[in-house]
Amino acid sequence: MTNAKRGSEALLQAWRDAGQPISDEFVSGLADITSELVLERILIRGIPRPDGLHATFRADGDSQGAQIGSVVQQMVDLAHRTNVAHNSAFTVLTRGLPPVVDAQIIEVSVGAGNLVH
Repeated sequence: MTNAKRGSEALLQAWRDAGQPISDEFVSGLADITSELVLERILIRGIPRPDGLHATFRADGDSQGAQIGSVVQQMVDLAHRTNVAHNSAFTVLTRGLPPVVDAQIIEVSVGAGNLVH
């Protein structure tokens, strides 16, 4: 007969083998940085500990266009400070037809397989 792992042992091993958890410090910092932006969607994965986050933020119009670079730089600095930079992606998109910018979109993907789809 083989030595089968008990359910609790298998659960603990799966938890240990999961990706790096997303810290409270990272989520709180991200919330502070994006407080002036509109949150369009958010996906958090990982039970019992969150190890993947994908969020989309929107800055309406061109008024905040010059600030988007600063916001992204703050996000990158936060990712380095909280040790999630190696598993992070930040994307900036523009909605509208130049020269009219309707909105600028920032997509943040951190952790578990980077969640980029």
